[in-house]
Amino acid sequence: MARPVGSGAASTQSPYLQSIFLNGLRWADRHIFFFAGLSFLLGILSAHSSSFHLPNSLLLGLALLFALISFACWMKGQREDWFSLLLLLPFFFLLGALVLQHQLERSLAKGHLARLLKEQQQVTLRGTLDSMPEVRAEQQEGEEVYISRFEIEVEEVQLHESETSWQSVHGRVRLSMQGKNDALQPGMALIIAARVGPVTAFQTPGAFDYQQFLAAKDIFLTGWAQSVHVLPEQESKGLAGAAISMFHVLTFLPEQVRQQVSHFLRENLPGPIAGIYQALLVGSRTGVSKEIQEQFKATGTMHLLAISGLHMSLLALMVGTILGWLLKRSERVLLHTHVPTLAALGTLPILLGYSFIAGMNTPVLRALIMTLVLFAALILRRKRSLLNILAAAVLVVLLRNPLTLFTASFQLSFSAVAALLLFLPRILPAFFEEPVKRKTGTEQRSWLARLWQGFLLPALLVSLVASLGTLPFALFHFHRFSLIGPIMNLMVEPLLCFWALPWGLAAIPCLFIDPEMAIVLLKIGGLGIEAGHYCTALGADLPWASLWTITPTAGEILVYGVLILLWCLSLRVTVYRRTLRSAVFFGVGALVLHFTWGFFVSENYEGSKVTYLDVGQGSSNLLQLPNGARVLIDGGGNRMSKINIGERVIAPYLWQQRIWRLDQAVITHPHRDHFNGMDFILAHFRPRQLFINGDSRIEGNYQEIIDQAKRLGIAVVVPRSGEKLQEDHNAVLRVVGGGGQGKRQSWESVNDASLVLRYQHGQRSFLFPADIGKQKERELIRQGPLLVADVLLAPHHGSSTSSSATFLDAVDPSLIVVSAGKYGKKHYPSPGNLTAWTERGLPVLITRAEGAISCETDGEELSCLDFRGEQQFLLP
Repeated sequence: MARPVGSGAASTQSPYLQSIFLNGLRWADRHIFFFAGLSFLLGILSAHSSSFHLPNSLLLGLALLFALISFACWMKGQREDWFSLLLLLPFFFLLGALVLQHQLERSLAKGHLARLLKEQQQVTLRGTLDSMPEVRAEQQEGEEVYISRFEIEVEEVQLHESETSWQSVHGRVRLSMQGKNDALQPGMALIIAARVGPVTAFQTPGAFDYQQFLAAKDIFLTGWAQSVHVLPEQESKGLAGAAISMFHVLTFLPEQVRQQVSHFLRENLPGPIAGIYQALLVGSRTGVSKEIQEQFKATGTMHLLAISGLHMSLLALMVGTILGWLLKRSERVLLHTHVPTLAALGTLPILLGYSFIAGMNTPVLRALIMTLVLFAALILRRKRSLLNILAAAVLVVLLRNPLTLFTASFQLSFSAVAALLLFLPRILPAFFEEPVKRKTGTEQRSWLARLWQGFLLPALLVSLVASLGTLPFALFHFHRFSLIGPIMNLMVEPLLCFWALPWGLAAIPCLFIDPEMAIVLLKIGGLGIEAGHYCTALGADLPWASLWTITPTAGEILVYGVLILLWCLSLRVTVYRRTLRSAVFFGVGALVLHFTWGFFVSENYEGSKVTYLDVGQGSSNLLQLPNGARVLIDGGGNRMSKINIGERVIAPYLWQQRIWRLDQAVITHPHRDHFNGMDFILAHFRPRQLFINGDSRIEGNYQEIIDQAKRLGIAVVVPRSGEKLQEDHNAVLRVVGGGGQGKRQSWESVNDASLVLRYQHGQRSFLFPADIGKQKERELIRQGPLLVADVLLAPHHGSSTSSSATFLDAVDPSLIVVSAGKYGKKHYPSPGNLTAWTERGLPVLITRAEGAISCETDGEELSCLDFRGEQQFLLP
């Protein structure tokens, strides 16, 4: 009987697919720890979303239920059945959600200091210094000033405003104080007079979330200390008291050693070398100048200034090799013991000590956990699975604090290691096959070929694989990647990690025994630091050393991860390999096209979007027009701030909005709080035109920004009143005041000479009056209908010098937005203006409270949302 065509193929493929399924189950059974860690991680992500919230008691009950069912199945003899292990996955999922909710509620726990201090106020704190003071140098009015930053575990507090007595509380507070404060040591009992309040951050999408960053360290309050008084040590009585005293000493000993090492480096080495050595040895980058950090970032070598698994591996290798060599000198030891086990046991205390001295950050903790598990497998003669070890490290780190999952350190550290574990075992053999014998029959190679294949090529492959693994997270957090990163790592990594770091580690014990010898060792290692700094400085000056990009979406990151896994699968299987690789290449092309589409094509919108950014005490507003044009009106923040508001807030928002380029930028007047971030914006978003008011009464680096614009080929234009900056068929951005007025600016104040802009789309309009005062308001009233607006940006941040009643009558707004920060809370907006607005029934949104405020309109309906996406205002 004839067999149907194709049945043979089906009969051969079906068993093959079945074998793939069974092999997949066996692999999952062997790597159950990996799936447990993944389930735990997904549980944290679910709990972090606002849509998922269950009572802690219910989560705990469900988790225990799944654990008991799984244990019952396992006890029934189904130990080889994957179903019993599968039931553990919901347990870890619920456990992840539970630990995150518990962490988020810590600041709300009874007796926590954060429950008392809902806003910044003057207090006196009594507690224990919990960390070494980190010292950084700042330039203030041409002089170098030192600022110390430290953390205190609070035990009691006295509130000045309520004049209460001491209250027992708990919680950590991060404080800053002027001076080096080297006399303060971790473990000291202190009384501190300080101004303390909740952690604040710029509530603008894309900006660095400082609140979440500190919450991952269990810090919910920050402040500025005015005075510190050290309490005398109490004498311990009895054995119990002596034991408590000894425990106290041992608890803070690592931080005290960190402080001594940091102080020794700062006092005995030149500034740049001391700063980089502090980063390598004690995990503190406060001594590394912004210029040097930028050079390391531009060359893709910034991770070398963070203590990571590489540092731990080098230390373990160095100590293990020395101990192994010493132990092998004894014949008795060789005959009666297992030398690798003894060497591993001897290495562990040193690794633990270094981990504590390094500050026990996420990369260090991950490397320590993986090292401990590897050593345990070696000692117990157990089979080692690196993927399970990585999963164990994930679980331990996230159990310690689940908010760590959302930090750049965690994501970059674990993604790099995961990429190395997945790809290196498959890639390296392809590059290190046995060389083909020459016709002469010899296999000798030149020293250059041996160097290339023995060190340079493996190091380059490791750098490339780690860079590919961390790429989406690096773009998400830092919006840049270095084109020369793999090559620069090949040059700088040996200088810092294989030369400077070993000499520095050897100097630490000498520091307490023979300080002169420690200085000699550090200076020898400093040669590698100087060479590494020289390389990064040269690399950073290269054109296109690094590229800045928009923020990838969660979907793009997910697709990237899937493509990585498919490529890894194609390295493991023989059947369908060509199909898998074709799919990967097609997916990469589609992903790159989707990611860069906005760079080449201007996207048109159905409506308009106006966003008032939260930049602190300053002003910056983005207009997105229906024709696809993007206009930035002002780009400044707090005048006294040391950060570049353009780099830290405005640019991340633009990248988060998928904006590669701006069409136009406007500086309404030359005051720092309206332009001090514009230098970064001009350099990275290259608008075609920069509009200014032409006022010669400038401050700060305003002229440098104008010169920068001209060097970049950006047209600097002084528009005249009534001129249209942008125009579509039903949308227009127009200058309604200021600009091009020549002699009038000589008697007008700088604020009154500001450019005043009005944007209208259909029936809806927005007015941007910059910092004009009441005198200029009276003049603008003559504009009549051209001044009417649905949304008014409060003039001069709501100051009492503006917002006159006649001006409000002329504008007739339905909503007032105030761009103001926390430091101007008493004056911006002024209490008088707030009262007047309230009496008029006008809703008021303030950026320091609501965060970035975005308004969208199609020309008829108008809606405004705050930073959290909650609808605050709707005008039909």
